[in-house]
Amino acid sequence: MLELGGKNPLIILEDADPDLAVDAAVFGAFMNSGRLCMSTDRIIIHKSLAGRFIPRYVERVKALTVGDPADPATIVGPLINTRGAQRISALVKDAAAKGATLLTGDGAIEGPNGTLIRPVVLTNVTTDMDIFASEIFGPAAVIHPVDSAEAAIDMANNTEYGLTGGVISRDVNAALDVVSRVRSGIIHINDQGIGDEPMAPFGGVKNSGYGKFGGTAGIASFTEQRWVTIQHSGRPTYPF
Repeated sequence: MLELGGKNPLIILEDADPDLAVDAAVFGAFMNSGRLCMSTDRIIIHKSLAGRFIPRYVERVKALTVGDPADPATIVGPLINTRGAQRISALVKDAAAKGATLLTGDGAIEGPNGTLIRPVVLTNVTTDMDIFASEIFGPAAVIHPVDSAEAAIDMANNTEYGLTGGVISRDVNAALDVVSRVRSGIIHINDQGIGDEPMAPFGGVKNSGYGKFGGTAGIASFTEQRWVTIQHSGRPTYPF
């Protein structure tokens, strides 16, 4: 059984509650400083909402407390080591050099140990940028405005990964239609991980892994099925 990370999308549909969308996107991208396999790397939002969403999202991200993880007020702390910080910094700087727009943060490495990066939000990210396809695993998120739910689904599936994702919509049926066409092992509707159940099957598809753990699914991943028959009706009659 393997769990191998993701490039997780949060799809914000045209009818989404903007307040919920901002809350979900901030939490999804920056919980645990973005260092979770389930972290939201990509925010895919309908263009009709982008003008209202982006300024409010950037304002909220700028207000996140950055610094010492021993301080209970800190939301974004240092990365695990300098190598991790350097990798994320390189992704951000590569994108900026190729024309991405930095809405907040610049990928600069700070802190006494060279492991702290302030939250980064980017847009205008294209396929020639490393950050488009690479798992970030740190405090950065990319916003992709799109014209339709179909375009959002195409963008969500345009990755080798398929671990988790999310959909924000007032219409549960519309959200379920999107969910049915997004290839991922886990997906949240109007939730983004707050209501996760530890006994539910956890794992991804494509290059995000193989098998599931959690509850009976975790037992099944390590169970080999056998077929055993017993003849109860006396001596069987064979055809030859």
